[in-house]
Amino acid sequence: MPEPKHRLSPENSPNLVAEGVSLELAPAQAAGFLPLETAFPEGSRVFLTHLEGKPLALQVEAARQLRQAGFVPVPHFGARHFASPKEFVDLVGAHSRNGVTEALFVGGNPLAANGPLEDAADLLAHPVIADSTIRTAFIGGYPEGHPAIGRSALAHALLRKIAICHDRDLAPRIVSQFAFDGAMMAAWTNDLHRAYPGIPVHLGVAGVTSLTKLIKFAMMCGVGPSLAALRRSGVGLFNVLADKDPGDLVEAIETGLASNCGAQTFLHIFPFGGWEKSLSWLEEFRRRRAN
Repeated sequence: MPEPKHRLSPENSPNLVAEGVSLELAPAQAAGFLPLETAFPEGSRVFLTHLEGKPLALQVEAARQLRQAGFVPVPHFGARHFASPKEFVDLVGAHSRNGVTEALFVGGNPLAANGPLEDAADLLAHPVIADSTIRTAFIGGYPEGHPAIGRSALAHALLRKIAICHDRDLAPRIVSQFAFDGAMMAAWTNDLHRAYPGIPVHLGVAGVTSLTKLIKFAMMCGVGPSLAALRRSGVGLFNVLADKDPGDLVEAIETGLASNCGAQTFLHIFPFGGWEKSLSWLEEFRRRRAN
């Protein structure tokens, strides 16, 4: 892959690639996840998707393997994916037996629930969480809004979920859907830090992959408004076919972040083109900044 020609961020800007970068994997990828320490050190967070129709035992085993390898597994719990509360209770119990301490609580992709659990708040408020080893609760954030939920409803839901976390002695953190407009993502993050000081925000970015694949996943995930910026970057056949990395986006976010937000803002990578490509980019990006 040719060396990207990104500008270096000013010294007083937050450095989102310095530490605390997390990654998202499907449970089936965990067994082959052997990153270099220099790119993704032990203690880093690995989020594990909750895919509808996949055996939950795969997620449990993946989390066990990752924890054994020295990483912090963060399994997704999608409320509308569970056929019954018992299925959720059993999954939390299995992860607790393996010492999992963090999880992401979301409603899930289907608009209709498979059972009585409808949203992340239902999961956070369930008594099983108090009896579990989970003490850090990640909550989903949507810089561009949600295709099926209005902004006021999103804001109310976030307030409710954070209140439940505080009531249940859970440490809340927000992790966002990916987007492609750095200025907008920075402004959204600044607003969150003003509204909820002290709550860390993990900003989702798409890892290294082709423009066509990025657009495909963006459409699948309901990412819309910032797609125009992504498409503008792909003018010409070479740019459409070439792999794209998030360097320019990361620097645009850093430029827009308030100076006091850097310590509470982190990068979360969705490696649509494979985790190897994204972590190779991350290591090279850090190296260039250090020189």
